[in-house]
Amino acid sequence: MRPATRGHLLLLAALAAVSSIAIAAPPLSRPGPYPVGVRTIVLVDSSRDDPHAGGKRTLVVDVWYPATDEARGKPATTFVEFFGEHPEAAKAFVEHFGGKLEEVNRRFKTVAVRGAERRQGKFPFLVFSHGNGGLRHQNVFQLDHLASHGYVIASPDHTGNAGVSVLPDKVVPYDRQGRQRAVVDREKDVSFLITRLHGGEEGPESWLRGALDAERIGVLGHSFGGLTSCHAAAEDPRIKAILPMTLALTKPVRTPMLLMLGALDRTMKEAGNVASFGYYMSCTGPRHLLTIQRAGHFSFSDMDRINPSFGDGIGSSTRDGKTFEFLSPSLTKEIINAYSLAFFDYFLKTNREAGEFLGQNAYPEEVDLQHDGPRMKRL
Repeated sequence: MRPATRGHLLLLAALAAVSSIAIAAPPLSRPGPYPVGVRTIVLVDSSRDDPHAGGKRTLVVDVWYPATDEARGKPATTFVEFFGEHPEAAKAFVEHFGGKLEEVNRRFKTVAVRGAERRQGKFPFLVFSHGNGGLRHQNVFQLDHLASHGYVIASPDHTGNAGVSVLPDKVVPYDRQGRQRAVVDREKDVSFLITRLHGGEEGPESWLRGALDAERIGVLGHSFGGLTSCHAAAEDPRIKAILPMTLALTKPVRTPMLLMLGALDRTMKEAGNVASFGYYMSCTGPRHLLTIQRAGHFSFSDMDRINPSFGDGIGSSTRDGKTFEFLSPSLTKEIINAYSLAFFDYFLKTNREAGEFLGQNAYPEEVDLQHDGPRMKRL
C-alpha cells in the first residue's frame, strides 16, 4: 500500500472531527430527479453451457434506468410481474420465506414503470448481484434510488443459484448442490452483461444502444452477490467501483470499494464479518467501511416486504435472553441509499459533494464509518 500523504492524513483527521456531528437526512437519501423505468430481457451467453437451462447459459435480466417524464404518475411494477406468466413461482418463493403473496403484493414498493421510454443520454452502468437463493428484484429500494439519480442497472437472476428463474421455456428452481459452480457462473455472468450490454448488438438489449458509459462501470451485490462483486473486480479491469454488502472475500483489489456490514448479522456471524474486514484491509485502493450497528443480514435487502418478522435484520430478535428490535427498514434503507449513491457518484461521476458526504458520518448513533487506503485523484 502506498504511504498516506500529509494531505490524506489531514483529510482523515478532519473527517474524524465531523463524524460525531449528526446532520439532517441528506439529499443523497432522497429520490433523484428522474422517473424510473424497468424492462425484463433474456440474454444467452453462447460461449457457456448451462445444465440448468438445458443448453447455453441463459439469464433473465431486469434493467432499471432513468425514464422520460411521461412515466410520471403511471402505475408502478408489481411484485408478481417480475415472474412473468408464472405467478405460482412467486407464490412458492414467498411462502418459502414465510410470507403470503397477497400481502407481499400490497407491501412491495417500487417506483419503476414497466416498459417506460428511456431518457436520452449516456449514464454510468451498474450490475447488481443478488444473494444466494435470492432474486434479481430483491433490492428494488436500492436500484430504484440509483436509477432515479441517473444510473442504468442490470440485475440478473443467476440461473440455478437464484431462488427461482423463469426462463422462456421452463422455471428453474434453486440448486442446493450447485453453490461451487455458482461461484464461477456468477463472476462470468457479470462480465458477460458488461460486454453484451455495451456491445450495441441487435437483440433484446438494443434499446440501450448509446445509453451506457463504458468508462463508468460499477458492481454491487448482497451476500453471495457481495462476494461476486469482489470476484468480478479481481478479474475484470473494466469495473471501476464495487459495493459488496454483508460479504467480501477473494484476492485483494485496487478497485475503489465501499463495504457495508451489519453488526448483528446472524447469517455471516462474527466470523464472517471478521473475514470481510480482513479482505477490506488487504485491498490497496480507496476503501470505505460502513457498519450499521443494529442491522442483520437481511437488512440490506427488501426481505421486510416478504416477511416483516423474518429476523436477522428484519423485525425483532433475542440476545442474552432479551428481545430487541433491529433498526427500522425505513432508516436502514435511507442509510444504504445515501451512501450507495455517494460512493458511486464520487468514484464514477467524480462528484466532489458526494465525496464530502462519503467522508462524513451522517448517522453517528447507528453507523460506524471508516476510511482507509489512498484517496481518489483530487477533483
